[in-house]
Amino acid sequence: MEKKKRFTDLSVEKMAPVEGKRLEVFDTLTPGLALRVTEGGKKSWSVMYRVAGRGTGGNRGPLRRMTLGAFPLIDVKTAREKARAALELADRGDDPADKRRDEARQKGERVFEVICGRFIGLHAKAHTQKWRDTERLLNTFAVPAWKGKPIDTIDRAAAHELLDDIAMDHGTGAAREVRKHVTKLFNWAVDRGLLAASPVAGMRRPELGYTPRERVLSMDELRDVWAAADEMGYPFGPMVRLLILTAQRRAEVANLDRGWLLPEQQAFEVPASHYKTARPQVVPLSAPARAIVEALPKWNGGTFLLSTTAGKRPVSGFSKAKARLDRLSGVEGWTLHDLRRSAATHMARLGVAQEHIERVLGHAIEGVAGTYNRYSYLPEKRAALDAWGQEWV
Repeated sequence: MEKKKRFTDLSVEKMAPVEGKRLEVFDTLTPGLALRVTEGGKKSWSVMYRVAGRGTGGNRGPLRRMTLGAFPLIDVKTAREKARAALELADRGDDPADKRRDEARQKGERVFEVICGRFIGLHAKAHTQKWRDTERLLNTFAVPAWKGKPIDTIDRAAAHELLDDIAMDHGTGAAREVRKHVTKLFNWAVDRGLLAASPVAGMRRPELGYTPRERVLSMDELRDVWAAADEMGYPFGPMVRLLILTAQRRAEVANLDRGWLLPEQQAFEVPASHYKTARPQVVPLSAPARAIVEALPKWNGGTFLLSTTAGKRPVSGFSKAKARLDRLSGVEGWTLHDLRRSAATHMARLGVAQEHIERVLGHAIEGVAGTYNRYSYLPEKRAALDAWGQEWV
């Protein structure tokens, strides 16, 4: 049974998502006008209609849906106006989706570079910490190749050709990253009703698949990196040492904010908005980690603990810093993320239970993902990191 409601801006604003499914509610005043609420709380308008004369025997055609826009960008009044206009066109035998598509083509609103800009502004910036990487890759490789082309004219062959060119000129790594981002862009365009189907859906490019890394630094290598970090000084030196001691991801340590510190718990808490699993993560500080954090500068103008801008922005420029770290340490063939895997491996060597290591790493545990209290397993995580910290005293 369809759920119906008389929409007002206030009632739509208060409409809560339903766990585990997408909610759809129809307006009682405007037949066919529907509001969809995703599990994540995103709200969007659409209109359901049948075009007169498009069915067999001169009857109305099959039921179709056309997206109208997102709430609150499109308020209730505007959504009703758009829906009624679409229904009037359908009653006259014109498909409103066709009309909108023709108008959009005339205005150039569906050319790739315009859609790409909208994707960056509306999706990547809002949902991706590294959205600038997405913007740079798309503007460097995809936009020059498809500029001026309506997005629904870019087919599978064009996508393969682009990836082939990138792989030959810039390597498979660059092609792999571009494929990842154009896939997200096309999926977003499909969801917005700008495309019927993604041209890269189900694309078989095994040479561009991700190969899981298994580099684990030995204790001798880690000690060389530890010593080199001391030579580097602030801010990269303390950052690298904290990566070793806490086994957290680079973004979580690099973005360390004074407001994240929990002095009473001798820990810091990464907010859900900054954590990969979208859940808060409390990280106990072992004695050497606590000493590093307490020695970090206290800025007057900003709150980031690791910064080259007096705390106003978090530390950046990792590629150059990593290159210098390699020269100073003499350790080759590793990434900053390998420090996390290495810490986990050596905690296991010290006898720490795998379940407790998983909690330190912030991995979702099957069956309880997203439900456990942020302070659960805190003693176990502290014991694990304290045991690991003793290796660096």
